[in-house]
Amino acid sequence: MAELLANDLVLGWVSGRYEIGPRALGNRSILAAPFHDSIRERLNVIKQREQFRPIAPVCLNKDAARWFGCHQASPYMLYTYKSTTDALAAVTHVNGTARIQTVTPASNRNLYGLLTAFSARTGYGVLCNTSLNFSGKGFINNIGDLDAYAVQHGLDGFVVNGRAHLLKSSERYQAHLKVSAMPVPGARGASSA
Repeated sequence: MAELLANDLVLGWVSGRYEIGPRALGNRSILAAPFHDSIRERLNVIKQREQFRPIAPVCLNKDAARWFGCHQASPYMLYTYKSTTDALAAVTHVNGTARIQTVTPASNRNLYGLLTAFSARTGYGVLCNTSLNFSGKGFINNIGDLDAYAVQHGLDGFVVNGRAHLLKSSERYQAHLKVSAMPVPGARGASSA
């Protein structure tokens, strides 16, 4: 999943127990790479909301000080911090701030694992995180609703408790398949996986 996200796919993420409340905290989320403003724009189109709306980052707790100047746990996305880099354009608001959620193995083991794998690929333990819900409705907790949402709103796929469901019609997924099937220069034998 980290590899798909690193290649700019946008995925629904369903993991563990249901969530209720005003924010997605990593159990019912839409996740994406945080690097390009075009991803923020795409997420706002998916969410059917105004383009000025910010997208929140979810971040490994150990990286929060480095990327956001946050020196304490922020597990509930309650506080804003000043971004310390221009590399995270999709999660940095026009005023240079971000309302971050920090994650540890104890707070969300599955999301922590994904962020760690994403960090190993990109150098950043940060992802875009927005709620996986229909406008005006609660979080999606039914796979039929999730499938319909993915198709109707232009997600590239979704992950339910570690199992990926990717849309064959997704141009980004098809591009990823072509790139991942290409032979590695200098490698012997079969193509890289």
